[in-house]
Amino acid sequence: MPLLFGAGDRTGLAPAPSAATLARLVQHPRGDAGPALRGTFQSHCHWLQAHIVRNEIRQQWFEFFQDFDIVLMPVTPTAAPAHHNKPIDWFGRPFEVDGVRRPYWDQVKWSAVANVSGGPATTIPVRKGRSGLPIGLQAMGPSGGDLTTIEFAALLGREVDGFVPPPALV
Repeated sequence: MPLLFGAGDRTGLAPAPSAATLARLVQHPRGDAGPALRGTFQSHCHWLQAHIVRNEIRQQWFEFFQDFDIVLMPVTPTAAPAHHNKPIDWFGRPFEVDGVRRPYWDQVKWSAVANVSGGPATTIPVRKGRSGLPIGLQAMGPSGGDLTTIEFAALLGREVDGFVPPPALV
């Protein structure tokens, strides 16, 4: 099994998370674990097809950033989720948006925009939500524009409530 669980593997295919995902699939065969597990493995042909789409998306963002420096967008559809003590819980933490229950994986959709584009995104905590947890924005820039997004985040951070260190860090 070294291809799946090798020492240098950073794909999330470590034994404990994989076992948890398989257990979730057995418990809830029509749930969200099936698509997540299928997304972990793909043929080279499917990877090439996805790579073509990624390059098309990157080209569209390249053209967009000819006229704009930054795109401001949410980090997640909610305030930051509360911490918990479960080491593996990818599917057991649903959340609500406007009264609609959503799977935990919907939290990463906004960050995926920058990831797929190949551009940088810098997160800016702008205020706290009703739960007391931070609400953030992300400034996305063109590929290679890391310093632009960082500088924008620093400037915006001065104008909003921004980062407030938790008591344990003060």
